[in-house]
Amino acid sequence: MDQKIVVTNPKLYILSPQAENDLAGIYAYIARDNLDAAERTLDKLLSACELLTDNPKIGQYRYDLTPLPVRFWLVQPRYFLIYRGENPVEIVRVLAANMDIARELAGE
Repeated sequence: MDQKIVVTNPKLYILSPQAENDLAGIYAYIARDNLDAAERTLDKLLSACELLTDNPKIGQYRYDLTPLPVRFWLVQPRYFLIYRGENPVEIVRVLAANMDIARELAGE
């Protein structure tokens, strides 16, 4: 089942095309086993995106993972929101914490 990511207020933050793909992939992966858990996870991730619009500096730069000027914010203990900017915040990627994040970001 394809899940369309709906941003209720696009002025708050921007999802890059890759971040949209990341969210859709996370949703699809979890939904294979538990649709309710997939919905809850997506809600938590999108709520965290909104949190970043009010507090864009809460994330940390991780120059050990990428030279890009992006910040990392851990959601649950499982996913990183990788973002830049302040007004608006742009969500660049949404990656599982157990992934090879440096390799995933190397092509950005």
